[in-house]
Amino acid sequence: MAKPKVHLTAREREVVRCVIKGRTNREIAVELGLTEQAIKNVLSATYGKCHVRNRLELALFAMTSDILSRS
Repeated sequence: MAKPKVHLTAREREVVRCVIKGRTNREIAVELGLTEQAIKNVLSATYGKCHVRNRLELALFAMTSDILSRS
């Protein structure tokens, strides 16, 4: 079954890469110069776009699809 096409913003791709590396929301916020709430908002939007429910599902989805290589 083909995975749905998902188009992430550059910021969403940055956050997904950090999630894959195992970073916490706080660590991602510090690394990207954002607030933790901003990271939560980005993750929430990304979960919806990718049709996943949590960080683990997001990481698995990202690693088995090409969402990080898209612009």
